[in-house]
Amino acid sequence: MTNLFGIICLLVLGVISFFSIYQWGHAILAILYRSGSPDYRKSRTTRFLILIPAHNEEDGLPETLHSLSSMEYPKILVQVVVIADRCADDTAKVARAGGARCLERNEGPGGKGAAMSWAMQVLRKEGVLFDALVIVDADCLADTHLLEAFDDALAKGHNVQQGYNYLSNPWETPFTRVIAVTSVLRNFLFYGGKEAIGCSAMLSGTGMCLSRSVVDQHGWSAFSVAEDWEFSVSLQLNDVVIHFNPLARVFARESKGLKQASRQRLRWATGKYAVMTNGARRLMLEGLSKGKVNLIDGAVTLAAPNYSSQASMTLCAIVCSFFLVQEPAWSFLLPWSLGVLISLAGYFLLGAMYTQSPLKTLAGIPYIAVFLPWRLSIEILGFLGFGRKGWGRTFRDSASRRGKTDS
Repeated sequence: MTNLFGIICLLVLGVISFFSIYQWGHAILAILYRSGSPDYRKSRTTRFLILIPAHNEEDGLPETLHSLSSMEYPKILVQVVVIADRCADDTAKVARAGGARCLERNEGPGGKGAAMSWAMQVLRKEGVLFDALVIVDADCLADTHLLEAFDDALAKGHNVQQGYNYLSNPWETPFTRVIAVTSVLRNFLFYGGKEAIGCSAMLSGTGMCLSRSVVDQHGWSAFSVAEDWEFSVSLQLNDVVIHFNPLARVFARESKGLKQASRQRLRWATGKYAVMTNGARRLMLEGLSKGKVNLIDGAVTLAAPNYSSQASMTLCAIVCSFFLVQEPAWSFLLPWSLGVLISLAGYFLLGAMYTQSPLKTLAGIPYIAVFLPWRLSIEILGFLGFGRKGWGRTFRDSASRRGKTDS
């Protein structure tokens, strides 16, 4: 039994060590690659179609539409279309009152991916003119320079882009303070590192931009709960690189605590594991057979446990190795596990440094004792296939959702 625990601990530490090194490598690259202030071009000719999939979003939609109307981009070059998908509230009425066109969908398969695919087909049949499609969730606020940032990257040949997704309420509760750090870890340090070496990011559901050529060629072919990850795999297998654009920013109001966030996180976890099972294998095999590092990197990204799961598993390894420290064959496990924990803690602190207010962020550290077991339980349930299978609205209060750009 002792040897069994030792082997399990050894495997866990080996996996977490690999991903810790992987993440630190991306973080260092992101910091070295970080550019200065944006220099937006003056001339604008790109026609943007902004698509907002919405399911019962009458409360948050007005602020989203207002933020889009306030962007620094010629209004004549922007169309906003809301997809009111099987709504039981006044989403359609609110959309039209906010100056957007609204497509109402009451039939067909459910889900965000199905709604977007349907809308793209409708707009294509109507011959709607646009050069690039931007997808924004109905509960997000757009940075004033969102379209300018997308336009500049399109001019450089980046036909698929994922923007920087951050919070509009990072300091509201201990929970949001922890999520603020993990958002920086994912966006700036992880995807920023990928951008530095030309590897693909993963689409994140909102703040996405697709050129017209990509829309015409691929449409929207992902219909699972994790439609963004599924579509990311499909694009990468078709040799399309997903450019991470740190200057294209959207801000979502985060849930205040565990109760509000649980349903959404469980849905995400369930969807991710469903995509990961087949997607990572396909990317890895294709990458190895054709010698494409980008695809191999995509497979590793899909397979990587999230940061909080890595921390939880490391803590479990520490406990296990503590009981094995008297065994000469396994005595090395305790210092190894402590080293991995220090590495992960340093990574978290690095992310905190790049938030708007490191001191405010660090005030949320005691909450990690509650956050980690909650997050691990979500991952376990998601891995086992529990969770919502359909598209549902995450409850949040109606307080102001305005936020500022993260540093």
